Amino acid sequence: MSFKFRHLCMEISFPLVALMTAVIIFDTSMSVMICFASVIAHETGHLLAMKHFGSYPQKIKLTLFDIAIIDCKKTTRSNKAELIITLAGVTVNFILVIISYFLINIFQNPYIEMFLDTNFTLGLFNILPIDSLDGGQALFILLSMKFSPFTSMKILDIISFMILIPVAVMGFLVLLQSKYNFTLLLTALYLIAIILLKNRKSL
Repeated sequence: MSFKFRHLCMEISFPLVALMTAVIIFDTSMSVMICFASVIAHETGHLLAMKHFGSYPQKIKLTLFDIAIIDCKKTTRSNKAELIITLAGVTVNFILVIISYFLINIFQNPYIEMFLDTNFTLGLFNILPIDSLDGGQALFILLSMKFSPFTSMKILDIISFMILIPVAVMGFLVLLQSKYNFTLLLTALYLIAIILLKNRKSL
C-alpha cells in the first residue's frame, strides 16, 4: 500500500501491516512496539539531516525486513553532508539513551528502561563498520576521500567479513547453548548474504 505526504511517497508492504496489526493486538509486553519506535527514531534522524541539507527523499519503502530511503540527490551532496546524514540515525539513538537514562532515575519505569536498551543496541549495532550498516557507509565515505570507490568498497568488504564471521560463529554458539536464540546468527548471515549478492551483481 502507498500514500503521499506532501511531496514524499510512502510505501508499506502488506506483510509489515499484518505484523504490526498482530503486534498491537497480542504484544502485551510492548517490547516489539518499543523496538519499532526506536527504529522510527533512527530513521527520523536520517530524514531530519537530509532536510537540513535541502535534499528530502522522494520515497520511503517500509518492508518486513528493511526501511529503504530512496534518495536521488545522494550523489550531489558533499562528503561532509553525506557523513552527517549517515550518522544522524545512530546519533538520535544515543541521544535517546542519555535522555532515557535520566528519566529512569526519576520515574523508575520498566518501559523507559526497555526503550533505553533498544536504542543503545540499535545505535551500537548500526555503528559497526559493516557494509549496509550506517557505520559501514560512513567508513566508505571516509575511505573514498583517499581511495577510489572500487578500492574503498574492497577495503570495506574485508573489514565487514572480519567482523561478521566471528559474529556468526558467536551466534552459532549462542544458538547451541540456548537451543532457540538464533537472532545473532540470522542477522550475521543476512548481512553476509547482502554483501555477497551485491558483489555478484557488480561482476
